[in-house]
Amino acid sequence: MRGRPLGVAVDRRMVLQHQRRPGGMRLAHQFWLSLVLPIAMAILLYGIFASAHRKQVLREEATAELRNYATLLQAFVESALQRSDVALVRRRAEDFASAERILGIAAFTSEGEAIFITKGVEREAARLEELARRAFREGGDIEETASLAEQSVLLRTVSIRPSSANQPLVAVLVRDRHYIEVLERTLNHGLAVTGVVLLLVSAVVAGLVGRFTVALPARAILAGAERVASGDLDAAVPERGAEELSRLASAFNTMTCSLREARERAVREEAARVNGERKLQQAQALAAAGQVATSLGHEIGSPLNVIHGRARRAADLPGCPEHLRAELETIARQSERITRVVSRLVSLARPPRPQQADSDLRRVIDDVVAFLGPECRRRGIEPSVVCEGAARVRVALDSDRLFQVVFNLCLNAVEAQSRGGELEVRILPECDGPAGSSVVCFEVADAGPGIPGEDLRRIFDPFFTTKAAGGGSGLGLAIVRGIVEEAGGSVEATASSTGGACFRVTLPAIVSGSPASVEASSEASSESNRGGREEGQKA
Repeated sequence: MRGRPLGVAVDRRMVLQHQRRPGGMRLAHQFWLSLVLPIAMAILLYGIFASAHRKQVLREEATAELRNYATLLQAFVESALQRSDVALVRRRAEDFASAERILGIAAFTSEGEAIFITKGVEREAARLEELARRAFREGGDIEETASLAEQSVLLRTVSIRPSSANQPLVAVLVRDRHYIEVLERTLNHGLAVTGVVLLLVSAVVAGLVGRFTVALPARAILAGAERVASGDLDAAVPERGAEELSRLASAFNTMTCSLREARERAVREEAARVNGERKLQQAQALAAAGQVATSLGHEIGSPLNVIHGRARRAADLPGCPEHLRAELETIARQSERITRVVSRLVSLARPPRPQQADSDLRRVIDDVVAFLGPECRRRGIEPSVVCEGAARVRVALDSDRLFQVVFNLCLNAVEAQSRGGELEVRILPECDGPAGSSVVCFEVADAGPGIPGEDLRRIFDPFFTTKAAGGGSGLGLAIVRGIVEEAGGSVEATASSTGGACFRVTLPAIVSGSPASVEASSEASSESNRGGREEGQKA
């Protein structure tokens, strides 16, 4: 999988189009309108229907009350006329006129003669007389609304038929209707104020609820989605708000977590693929180098030995000039170098062999340091061996291959310090390794220029070298890693405390009393006995 990790490969054009898209109404505003508008419509419709119903009820109540007064007036007037007591009729009319909301009463004969008119309606006598004449003509009671003296009133005629001795009359009751309009306006005003307050409260509550349960959670989810769209898979949104939004936020966080895991898995797979390709290339290079080395070993091994031997023999001849001896020594050294390179190639390309051996780490290190002593003195390097653990530590690696590991690391440290310095080999205490096994670590540190950071990743690759042109084959550290990993250990390069390079090697330790330790001791004893017998036979 090449390219950017999963979750980062986003079509930028779609993101830009989304950002340029004209914005519509926000979700919080839609939520607010969806709550406030129905409430406002409900209040308005309720006000309209309630006002109409209330007006109708008030009018019906006023009409019913006026009819009751008309019935009572009819009974009292008829009773008084039967007694021919006109004065009583007038008193009764004045009593009725003093009732609540009754403005006045007037009575007329069929000829239009006024029997009585109360004070409240004296000025409207002509209009009341006309209404009474209409009642006589139609032969029934009349009820209607009118405006008297710029005041809304309710008029009601009452037909009075006393005994045959008295002529019939028509009484007209005038009832106030203006109070109904005042009451309607008052109630409508109160209803309007109540509706506005209710609407404001609903708007505020809907705004707060929409903000904290819808707007903020939705805005957080939108911001998280935009971060994910820009490649940030660490985005997380708070799981709050309405149930659906909370579940959406939880699903969003789960999705980003899955995307992060997928990206990390893709990165690991990419790294594993690159590492596999690199190892495959190294294996192919080693296989080719092995074939070449094997051919070279067969073809040039014998001539090199002859050249080396003849050069050494010629240099040791008495009377050989010094300049010729120097040239012969150069030929011998270069022959040895070619032999070592070929040997390294062959050993590096050779399939690993199972090793069941046991070596004394301290003794091998001492042998290597002693062997490199003359070279260290020539370069002005101070070697030292520091043992922080037990004096004798045994590792699961044969002494020859362990010597090769320590020698290559120490030789690199010596060659990295051409103007003097120090070589420190430090044996660390035993510690627990994987699966509870015991491991031993030792470090080889120098005071040289160190290893550049960009070269640390390739330092153990075959044929990679940081030495000057012609100064190395690039196989020493590759051989070290191959031997150590074959034994079940590991090797890594870091910077030393003095600023130079430091190589730490970890090898499986041989625990005293283990089968491997007993076997190694038996083999050492057998070798010693075998050597003693051979010496005795020679004697």
